[in-house]
Amino acid sequence: MSDVFKAAFSSGNEYTAEEKEKLVQFRKNVADLSLTEEELEDDFLIKWLRARYLDLPKAAEMLRASMKWRKENEIDTLLEREGDSMPEEMRKGAAIAWCGISKEGYGTFVVPFGRHDMRSMLEKYGAKECEKFNNIFMLQMLKIMKEEGDKKGVKCTQLIEICDCEGYSYRQMATKQCRDFMTNMQTNMDANYPEILRYAMIINAPKVFAIIFNMLKPIIPKATLEKIDIFGPDPEKWRAIVREKFPVELIPAYWGGDLVTEDDYASGHSIWLQGPADMGPYMRGLAEEDAAFTKVVVAARERFIQEVEVPDKNTILEWKFKSEGHDVGFHLFYSKEARAKKDQWEDIVPLARVDAHTQVQEGSHLCEKEGIYSLVWDNGFSVMKAKTILYQISFVDPAHQENPDA
Repeated sequence: MSDVFKAAFSSGNEYTAEEKEKLVQFRKNVADLSLTEEELEDDFLIKWLRARYLDLPKAAEMLRASMKWRKENEIDTLLEREGDSMPEEMRKGAAIAWCGISKEGYGTFVVPFGRHDMRSMLEKYGAKECEKFNNIFMLQMLKIMKEEGDKKGVKCTQLIEICDCEGYSYRQMATKQCRDFMTNMQTNMDANYPEILRYAMIINAPKVFAIIFNMLKPIIPKATLEKIDIFGPDPEKWRAIVREKFPVELIPAYWGGDLVTEDDYASGHSIWLQGPADMGPYMRGLAEEDAAFTKVVVAARERFIQEVEVPDKNTILEWKFKSEGHDVGFHLFYSKEARAKKDQWEDIVPLARVDAHTQVQEGSHLCEKEGIYSLVWDNGFSVMKAKTILYQISFVDPAHQENPDA
């Protein structure tokens, strides 16, 4: 995050002398739009000005285009007409928490984005319906921010969020439909909800996240990019930032806050605007249907090896698996040929026992070599118990990395 933005983070709704001057002129320039009293207020108009770097003609053009979009898509009555139309499975599968208003006056959200299965919803309901649901939720977010702000006597027009990418897989961006939808939603956000983001932490970002983020970077305004910090899986680093910038009393302990109910995810608490009642299995990736996995039984003292051939360099190999009832050993190695002898193996993920019976195990590897990659589920340490393994293996074509529109 830039030093300029850090300095401005707690400045609230203060305006510079230039901004105050521009606001007077901007209000005159858009007087013909018949804006509501709320839309004529400074905190609404300033967003369009800042989104266009105080360029009056460009800001007016942006606002006019957005008002036209709102009218054509009947956005102002969408909540009233279809606010309850979102399918229950979508609400449960896309968990989002409202964690109150920060001391600076920003609406606070926690989004376990890595557990959202956007691809399945797109394939089931189509892009048009999913776009409608996205707009419904944006309106719901704005509504709750306004209502809670009114109760506290503050103008709550911007949000801060913790976006948790734990569990995110490139599968969510592996089809053109998914990539187009994500791009369109980002474009829609920038065009019609300008300057709504004050600060975002992206945490537990997997290595493949860089591919997705780089794809979206060209269409994200520079000012927005400066408001985003990205963290890997080390909680010690990002939890300290959570406690510095967020109202921790309503943030679940798992994300660095102080809220604990029956578990560290605050399952059952009213902060969850949507999501499953029990957040534990959901966050451990156990809410998926077994039909999405290949099933194999590994006898006691045996191991199961799944060899996959990677013909192209820089292919991303992804895996996901769980076991039923007990832990299991997992190992990933590379060899030039199939059924290679042990002295020809090149370890990638060393053999280790993992608690796949309590949490779905996920991983990815950028294959820098062509050849055979072997995923091993090892039950050699068990004397009597067979292990049931359910697994998925997928690949990312290198062409998709270079040309996201392919």
